[in-house]
Amino acid sequence: MTYKELSKEFNINVKQVDKFLTYLLDTNKKMNLTAITDNEEMISKHIYDSLLISKVFDFKNKTVLDVGSGGGFPGIPLAMLYPTSHFVLVDSTSKKVKYLDEVRKELNLTNVEVKCARVEELNEKEKYDVVIARALAELRIYLELVTYLVKVNGNVIALKGKNASEELKDADNAIKKLNLSLNKIQSASIPSGEKRMNFVFTKMKSTDQKYPRSFSDIKKRPL
Repeated sequence: MTYKELSKEFNINVKQVDKFLTYLLDTNKKMNLTAITDNEEMISKHIYDSLLISKVFDFKNKTVLDVGSGGGFPGIPLAMLYPTSHFVLVDSTSKKVKYLDEVRKELNLTNVEVKCARVEELNEKEKYDVVIARALAELRIYLELVTYLVKVNGNVIALKGKNASEELKDADNAIKKLNLSLNKIQSASIPSGEKRMNFVFTKMKSTDQKYPRSFSDIKKRPL
């Protein structure tokens, strides 16, 4: 996919996108942020993939937490697309957090904030309108880790790939226990041809205080 094709699909500043990807590749020489280094492939598999959810969900004027942001996906592209929304990018690796902060400054993204933390230890109960992550963990594990951070009537979004349908079946119990309702399923392909399935959940009422459990318990005994 080219920048021209990207700008046709999304109202995004492609010069800013190019600057971001150049910075990502430069940092990638020192730190493992992406296995994809071809420009057109990065536009398809990183930028387009991050923005795809905007076709079915409006992030405008929302406070959004991007969990396990890593190289900056999907948070940085979405922050470019929605300048009136506030994006908090969280990662537990300090090197990645430092890189994300440098990206924020380099691109002058005044609507982006960066935090170094484990998501289950954030202690920001019901603070965010939206929590989002791309391929962070199995769905039922991800949902338990993050649902407490979302306001009642807010949304938990999971960007998923080929195992999405199975993960959704396995997450049935977690969805009920965490007071979530599956609001939307986006089934689509990115320009490289790979399938994507993205889930939008709505939080119907407050999360029970016993969630999230410790990460070791979540992994040993998923809901």
